[in-house]
Amino acid sequence: MGRPVRTQLLGDQIVTLLRNQIIHGEIPQGSRIVEGEIAERYDVSRGPVRDAFARLLSEGLLEKKRQGCVVRGVSEKDVWDIYEVRVLFEESAVSHVISHLDTTDWTGMEQSIEGMHKALESGDLNQYALEDLNFHDALILCSHNARIIGFWSTIMPIFSVMLQVTNAQDSDLTPSFDDHVAILESLKSGENVDVKSLINRHLEGSLNRMIRALQSSSR
Repeated sequence: MGRPVRTQLLGDQIVTLLRNQIIHGEIPQGSRIVEGEIAERYDVSRGPVRDAFARLLSEGLLEKKRQGCVVRGVSEKDVWDIYEVRVLFEESAVSHVISHLDTTDWTGMEQSIEGMHKALESGDLNQYALEDLNFHDALILCSHNARIIGFWSTIMPIFSVMLQVTNAQDSDLTPSFDDHVAILESLKSGENVDVKSLINRHLEGSLNRMIRALQSSSR
C-alpha cells in the first residue's frame, strides 16, 4: 500500500523550502539540521521530513556525519561541475534536434519564451526564472535520450533555485531573453555550430553570475 498523498506532498513542500534556504545561504554551510526540529518548525510528522532529507542527500545539499545531517550547500566546484554536465546535456539535445528538424515539437520552447516575455514585462523575477528553466527543460526533452532526461530531472530542481539567484543579480533581463530567442531561431534554422556557441555563451554567463553570488555571500 502506498503512502498517503498528503504525506508525499508535504515531503515535496519541505524539500523545496529547505533547498531554497540552503542554496540562498539562509541555512549556512556546516549547520547541523535535525529531523525533529524541522518537523516541529513546520508542524508535520517526521515522515515527510525524512523524505525531504533523503532528497537533499541525493542532491548533495546535505551530507551525513556522525552527529547527523549537516548542510553541505553548494560550493564553487559544485557549480562548475553542475554547469559542465548541463552544457553536455544541452549540446546533446541540440545535436538531436538539428538531426530531426522535421519532427521536433517546438511548442514547449515557444511557450516558455512567451512566458518569459510576460514575466519580463511584469518584472516577475521568479516567474521569469521558472520559464527560463522550462525552456531548457523543453530543449533537453527534445533529445529523446531517456538517460539524459532522467539525470537532468535530478539536477533540475537545483537549477531552478540557482536561476532565482542569478536572475536577481541582473538589473535587466532583456539580454537573457534575447539569448533564448536567438537559441530557438538558430535551432529552427538548423545551424548546429551557431546554436551550440549561443548556448555555451548563455550558460557561461549564468555560471559566472552564480559564482559571483557565492563569492559575495561568503564575504
